[in-house]
Amino acid sequence: METETLSIAQCTHKLLQEYMEIQEDLFKPSLRKVIPIPGIFCPVDYKETCGRLGDICRQLAEVREKIRELRPDNKTIDGQFLILQRAYISGMMEAVFFLKEISQRLYERSCGAKEYSRVQYKEDMEIFKEKEISFLKIGLKLNNMIHNR
Repeated sequence: METETLSIAQCTHKLLQEYMEIQEDLFKPSLRKVIPIPGIFCPVDYKETCGRLGDICRQLAEVREKIRELRPDNKTIDGQFLILQRAYISGMMEAVFFLKEISQRLYERSCGAKEYSRVQYKEDMEIFKEKEISFLKIGLKLNNMIHNR
């Protein structure tokens, strides 16, 4: 694999790890999030989460642009990898952006807004899961390309 292709794959992987850390912060059950005892209770900082997710979206867009500038050729293995990587990044951006929207709504709700209902949250989470599954399937294809060399 060419150096540029490897660099793009590593950068994308780093962004995926950061994204997964954010998901863990948001969704991992914790007594510190549930029990409202002063000094122990630690609410989720949705505003910070929105900022972090926005940063990931911007960085993914930069990586996708790097791939576009390389003009990958479908005739080479590296080119095929980069074309698939670009599709993966686009799918990941959709999921990250949607999670950012959910986090924004949760932030507004934590500030007193009542427009975002539990039913809407559950519907949004189903849509989010579909978006995530879509890009993760592409990720499996990328892993197969790497490991079958």
